[in-house]
Amino acid sequence: MYNRMISQTKTLKDLLWFFVLFGLVAGIFRFWFGLGATTNLSDGVPWGLWKVFNMIAGVALSTCGFTLGFLVYVLKIEKFKPLLKPAILIAFLGYGSSCFALLFDIGLPDRFWHPFFMWNEHSFLFEVFWCVILYFTVTFLELIPNILERFGLQKIVKVLHKIAIVIVIIGISLSTLHHSSLGSLFLVSPQRLHKLWYSPLLPMFFFISAAGCGIMFLILIRILYAKWYHPESIFGKQASAKSDGVCTLNENNSLKSPRIYGKDMPMLSSLSIFAAALLGLYLLLKIYDLIINHAFKYLLAGTWESWLYGFELLITAILPLLLIAIKRTRVSPYGLASAAFLASAGLVLNRMNVGIFGYFRDAATLYFPSLAEWALGFGVIAGAALLFLYLVENVSIFDDHWKERDISRSVFKIIFDSFSHVWQTALFSRTHRTTLMAIFVLPVAFTLMYPPFFHQEETNITPAKGLDITRSFLIIDGNNHGVQTKFPHLEHQTRLGKEKSCRVCHHLSLPNDQSTPCSRCHRHMIQQTKIFNHPKHTLLVAEKEQLTGLYPQNNTCTLCHTPATAKTASNTKECTECHKKDMYMAENPDTSRTFLYASGYMKAMHKNCISCHTEQKTALNRPNLNECGSCHQRFYTEKKLKTNITEALPKTETKLMTVQAW
Repeated sequence: MYNRMISQTKTLKDLLWFFVLFGLVAGIFRFWFGLGATTNLSDGVPWGLWKVFNMIAGVALSTCGFTLGFLVYVLKIEKFKPLLKPAILIAFLGYGSSCFALLFDIGLPDRFWHPFFMWNEHSFLFEVFWCVILYFTVTFLELIPNILERFGLQKIVKVLHKIAIVIVIIGISLSTLHHSSLGSLFLVSPQRLHKLWYSPLLPMFFFISAAGCGIMFLILIRILYAKWYHPESIFGKQASAKSDGVCTLNENNSLKSPRIYGKDMPMLSSLSIFAAALLGLYLLLKIYDLIINHAFKYLLAGTWESWLYGFELLITAILPLLLIAIKRTRVSPYGLASAAFLASAGLVLNRMNVGIFGYFRDAATLYFPSLAEWALGFGVIAGAALLFLYLVENVSIFDDHWKERDISRSVFKIIFDSFSHVWQTALFSRTHRTTLMAIFVLPVAFTLMYPPFFHQEETNITPAKGLDITRSFLIIDGNNHGVQTKFPHLEHQTRLGKEKSCRVCHHLSLPNDQSTPCSRCHRHMIQQTKIFNHPKHTLLVAEKEQLTGLYPQNNTCTLCHTPATAKTASNTKECTECHKKDMYMAENPDTSRTFLYASGYMKAMHKNCISCHTEQKTALNRPNLNECGSCHQRFYTEKKLKTNITEALPKTETKLMTVQAW
């Protein structure tokens, strides 16, 4: 059995390690270079693969934990109890990997702790955050007894078993709350989300689809486990031709032995009926929703959204229902696995449609994840899958057969000839294979995803535009995405010292210039720009010093770099030694060698404005001076407009409009 398990899972584990290593490089780049350089997100489509695929779809597939807990502990259906441990493990890994992926998706990962202490009880996301964190804790408490049993800590296990029913009920409540709240989250965008997916019933859709498809995902995992580790439990064996006369005649009038499926197959078939009931209810509610919201016209419009919506319903509910309704496929491992796979894939597609694709038409732009997004998205899932395989191989999750495999592993030996013995033994070792894979994968991943390789344009920044000839007001919109700022240039100049105030913002200018535009140096929205032109400097220095020779530039090195040392930035003269007189600088210039690079345009703008506004908000008695709306009038105008509309509505419509406004 151990030999079979090794041969069937070795390739799978190697593939999972490949995705984990690729994702590791992508995660490092995301933290080092930021979201803008590593993702294809935009203001029009700000939610991407990590948040929707890993977080929203991931937790939806992990709902089997609370559904099985409800069936076993509340409804007392004991025949499903063997699936309770794997359901809890799936929930634990699903919620854990989703929270881990969310850490990469948020703009400021170092502030992940804020929701623990800075409460915003009016936010759907605040409620979702607490439910997810608490339910993840509950799944850990439910899972830990299985791990403690592995180490013989029976006393702690007994205590946890005594409070199991309380923990399960709390988990069911938390999971119910946050799944409906995830659906409620999308109710705030009725004008943006496509009419096929927007519905007041979204909270109910999210909850029912997660419960039904979560059960189907558990069935799929159970069948795959049997395929890889213990086939007899599901796939059974071919019956003997002489057994009890339970034989049929084939076309040649010879005896045909039937297949006797394993003892766990009836349990999975019964569980699939529960899932089918939920999927049937989900399908009926979807049809009802199309009718009452007059959305059938969008379904029959022939647009790509209508085809995508139809395909989603087909694989999420229609085909799984048909496969389960037919007894022959329901009692067949392959037929049931097909239904479970379709339902699971349909659930993921639904969350992607509601969270991403449904916004494309309103945003007037398409979003396709970058390679780093794909790598990290699948890397997180691969990491969770590796941990899943490790636990089922070493802990009593599905059954106790891991003990037999553990004994077989300790006595298993490989005997080959003198040459292949070394090579095959190295490849047989999990550590050796992973190390060998890392040697090849990490450099390739670095080359394919290193952000500066793909952000080499000279400029993508639009200079500020003056509204009049005196440039008393400037329109600042570096990337032309509409989040512009109407900057009172003359008013700032007058208040900060007239002509002398220029150096407050224009901290560094080009030689013989006094107010170089920001976009001249800060040429990229996110990425820093190398502004030191080394070849040009060698020419100018050679000309200034009147150097001679076949190639005078070669003789300029010792004029800037320390002689007899490596020619690096660390041993050069300070820029101000030569340029203090011809470059207009701040009163206290930064004399370090950071003039080699200019930060991204957004960082430069925010650092200048926000730091000053934070200092001045108390003196000017404007507590909101350092908030986004004080500069980006679009935010303030939209909020004010929506508030005015809400106040103007009759009281009966105010509640609905409040939901739609935000």
